[in-house]
Amino acid sequence: MPNEPSLETKILSDFEDIVFSLGYPNLEILYTSPSIHSLTGYDSKFFLEQKISWQKFVHHEDKKIVKQTISTIRNIKRFRLRLRIFTKNRVMKYVECRGRLIANQNNDSYRIDGILTDITDLLPLRHLFQDASIDIKHLLLENNMIFNGSQDSMFLIELTDSEQFVIRRINQAYERSTGITQQMIQGKTPIELLGEEVGSVVINNFKKAIQAKKTISYEESFKMPAGTKIWITELTPIEVEGKFKYIVGASKDITEQKLAESALKEYNERYSLILEASSDGWFDWDLVNNTVIYSRRWWLEFGNDEKQENVPIGYWQSLIHPDDAGWVGEFLENILSSQRETFEFTFQMKKRKGNYVHVLSKCYIQRDDSGNKIRLLGSNTDLTETKKIEYTLRHAKELAEAANIAKGNFLANMSHEIRTPLNGIIGFTELLLNSPLQEEQKDYLRNISLSGKSLLELVNQILDFSKIDSGKLELESINTNLVDLVQSTIDLFRVSAASKGIVLELDVDPILPKYVALDPLRLRQILSNLIGNAVKFTHEGSVKLTLTQKERLGDFVSIEFQVSDTGIGIDLKARSRLFDSFSQADTSITRKYGGTGLGLTITNELLLKMNSKLNIKSELGVGSQFSFIITLEAKTSGEKASTIFDDKLSTTSESNLIQNLNLKHEILIVEDNELNRKLLSKLLQKKYPNMSLRFAIDGVEALAQFQTKKPDLIIMDLQMPIMDGYTATMEIRKLEENQNKKTPIVALTAGAFYTVKDSAMESGMDDFLTKPVSAAKLYETIEKWIQSSSV
Repeated sequence: MPNEPSLETKILSDFEDIVFSLGYPNLEILYTSPSIHSLTGYDSKFFLEQKISWQKFVHHEDKKIVKQTISTIRNIKRFRLRLRIFTKNRVMKYVECRGRLIANQNNDSYRIDGILTDITDLLPLRHLFQDASIDIKHLLLENNMIFNGSQDSMFLIELTDSEQFVIRRINQAYERSTGITQQMIQGKTPIELLGEEVGSVVINNFKKAIQAKKTISYEESFKMPAGTKIWITELTPIEVEGKFKYIVGASKDITEQKLAESALKEYNERYSLILEASSDGWFDWDLVNNTVIYSRRWWLEFGNDEKQENVPIGYWQSLIHPDDAGWVGEFLENILSSQRETFEFTFQMKKRKGNYVHVLSKCYIQRDDSGNKIRLLGSNTDLTETKKIEYTLRHAKELAEAANIAKGNFLANMSHEIRTPLNGIIGFTELLLNSPLQEEQKDYLRNISLSGKSLLELVNQILDFSKIDSGKLELESINTNLVDLVQSTIDLFRVSAASKGIVLELDVDPILPKYVALDPLRLRQILSNLIGNAVKFTHEGSVKLTLTQKERLGDFVSIEFQVSDTGIGIDLKARSRLFDSFSQADTSITRKYGGTGLGLTITNELLLKMNSKLNIKSELGVGSQFSFIITLEAKTSGEKASTIFDDKLSTTSESNLIQNLNLKHEILIVEDNELNRKLLSKLLQKKYPNMSLRFAIDGVEALAQFQTKKPDLIIMDLQMPIMDGYTATMEIRKLEENQNKKTPIVALTAGAFYTVKDSAMESGMDDFLTKPVSAAKLYETIEKWIQSSSV
């Protein structure tokens, strides 16, 4: 049995307007909704088989409009135009076409989606143009189409010589929205139409527009025959012969926008009402005589001018859409041959006015005493409104996803901008600390360095949160010495705990495996957040980290990590806010202790990725206990924390140190920030006084210097004007294609977002350093690649 039509097909087939898709840039028809038949006389199949035939329907004088629109769509992305077409019977119609250019994930444009609307009925003045010139015809037609074709309510006000504001004209949208007709309103003043109280307010707005001499905008709401609505109205004064003589007004109904806070509730209520009230009536099919009796409601929607009783079943079958006729017949045949009593199915059916709608039929089969099927009773429900609601919700989801992407880009850019000055602050502070200064001055510098690193930690937390929030954070699996990892982690807080007189304890279950597979960076991050919080919020007593084996199955062991303290505790009511982003249990905590309020949020999200969660026990004024259980695979060997995390240079022999200090290699530093160039220069000259340094401020200058004299190593910034580091690296690699030896290129960037390193490596770079740069890591990287280049 054929598959049921897709959700998109069901939605689009309900519209009287024609929905279409064109391939770009070849302009071949990819899709057109069934309603194309009522406009052109040809069905969708015709256009899908003759993919460029649509161009033949366009009036020859209007083809230049289409050509101009196609030529500009890549820049403006959206379009709206009006033109003339010919139907199958050579009848000329006026249509409005609007749409947009669609791009894929790589931002490559590949499709044009649009809607085609028949606006022929909106042109009641066209018979007046038979003897007029073509230009005047088009001008009047366009003015009338703009005025009456607009979905906004438009009106024209004249300021008379007696300073009276008189209503001259309204459009069809205004009539539909307000219930006021042209005959009712023409020649009246606002006070005559709306009364003294409301009319005076409207006149004051007209006066404001005249005084402003430009378009003004405001919201208004008052009772009209069609009901009370909320509009946003724009008034534009029109100057004639040096005097503002007219006002053109446009009002958009924003009632739904004003009710946005209760939108979800309203949608649910509306959906319930639709299900209740959208039934298009019932039918009673006599299976013995093969005739049908229809209810009045059903017949009004789907019937003809004949009586609705004892109608041959062939009439109902004739209403089924050609695309559905085959599978519906097969479906009913299978149902009627089964023992089922109730069933329902959805298909497209033609209404009295000729358009097809998606209908949900709910049916019941009645049998006689012998079990023979004698009747099939059922009801129809028009799903048009349901499809519209689904479209609205999908559109809202697309907007939310776009906002999330924008947020990620913002965080990436902010990270880069903050890290760049931090590189200078932390780097020059380290240089000053190693220079001859008074102890008091060094103390000041230590405070500056500590503040800079604290700010860097805040930036890192926000980036971690963004990675988790966007689903881009991935866990590593490294064979690690578990006891050494937790011991080195708790040692990070020895000094801060001792300064407060707090006892810091570690208790590890002796039966735990020594080595396990895990992500050591993320486990240390989790434990550091919990231990750091415990030390921060404990003023006396102790902080204890306990590891306990809960269960072991083969090589997999479940371990409980518990951090307990004798600190200030957490109020029961405040615990629900602990995992909220940028929130803390009490706003006074932020003022007293600082922090972003992201620590526990990140911790819990990391644990969720490890198939675990954070458990909390706390009593105000007594202390807190945070715990979690993770299952890890036991291993026979693993790395120590010092190997994984140590950022210091490996121990070198005295002769090797002398050799490093006497490096006479040449390094090209490509960096547009003057402060960062100075910092790198100072760091390198201090360690390697005999090294030769060259500088370039962008990728173009770097290429020129590379071609003039090839350096031994290049330190390349990524974000630069004119030509960025990615492009410069790719161009350098092109120049080296036929060479056996390639110049090492090390990326140095303030961008620490998840895609930056991968992009740098893909462009041809060999290594990656982030700002603020560690002097030790810089020296280690330089020596590694200089030695590699020498070999």
